Amino acid sequence: MYGRGFTLIELMVVLLIAGIVLAAGVPALQDIASEQQLVSAGNQFFHSVNLTRSQALRHGQRAEMAPADGRDWQSGWQVRVGQRVLMRQAPLPKGIAVAYTQGGEVLGYHPGGQPLTRGSWYFSSDSRSRVVVINFLGRVRICNPHRDSHCSQAASD
Repeated sequence: MYGRGFTLIELMVVLLIAGIVLAAGVPALQDIASEQQLVSAGNQFFHSVNLTRSQALRHGQRAEMAPADGRDWQSGWQVRVGQRVLMRQAPLPKGIAVAYTQGGEVLGYHPGGQPLTRGSWYFSSDSRSRVVVINFLGRVRICNPHRDSHCSQAASD
């Protein structure tokens, strides 16, 4: 009587197929993870800018958002109203670079919600990028420059 189960050849074929599928799938998963980190970094910045504006309006005082180390947005950032720190953002994952237009070292809002600085902050990783744009009214938006041809035009918004 034959036992129920698989032969060695059948198991080897299954392992071979699983290996091929994993070899093809792992790089795709790494690309997806890298893309998600970039999207998350841009979204966190976007929401922090909105928080900065809302706190300026709420407290009737100037509110600022600046890099945590005072120089580099990749080190994270903090939102302040006066001397009070309202929020701290952790450093960005390695591999995400942040560039900005002139005046983007610090951003903030006047008590009425008007921006101290308008401009664009560029988040990039490999060949992907996201741009956070603040227009002259203080409206903030996030976009993908590969899909939106008007993505970084802060001056015309």
